Amino acid sequence: MPGFPFPELRRPSFDLAELVGRKVEDARARCERDGFQVQVFDLDRHPAVTLELNRNRIRLTARRGVVRDCHQG
Repeated sequence: MPGFPFPELRRPSFDLAELVGRKVEDARARCERDGFQVQVFDLDRHPAVTLELNRNRIRLTARRGVVRDCHQG
């Protein structure tokens, strides 16, 4: 059933895998140009991760300023 319980997922105009290996600043800019909120988790600082779902957010997991993983939600 569309829109229930969550609104339809809007996909980025690019493949998220393209962000892996890029500098965090470049990956953040790419996501924001596409209209997404960005949340960065720096593995060097041992971040806490929240569990709420936000379909307009892309999470970047980074180490030493380089994206290691990313996902939408």
